[in-house]
Amino acid sequence: MMTLDTKPTRQQLESPEFWDNLPPDGVLYDGQEYGPLYSVLRDGKPIELKTDNGGKLFNSFHHAIAVEQAQQLAGKYENITIKVTGFYHCLIRADEHQTA
Repeated sequence: MMTLDTKPTRQQLESPEFWDNLPPDGVLYDGQEYGPLYSVLRDGKPIELKTDNGGKLFNSFHHAIAVEQAQQLAGKYENITIKVTGFYHCLIRADEHQTA
């Protein structure tokens, strides 16, 4: 995951260009994470996902999970793709990204 050198300004955060130019796995800055969310599509339309109990799941994932879901579904169906359908901004714990 890429790290930003400077904090994004409010104007940048409101600009589609900022979000459209993020790498697939997002970026970090001072405990904040910014990134795109992906939906899994079949024939260009979002797939309806359900839990084992029949409940609905949001079809909105981080890049790695969307790719994994698409690979699993590609074994069963044709024309499976992923597409950016939203973005996220969240606060993360510092100890989650520390390395030894």
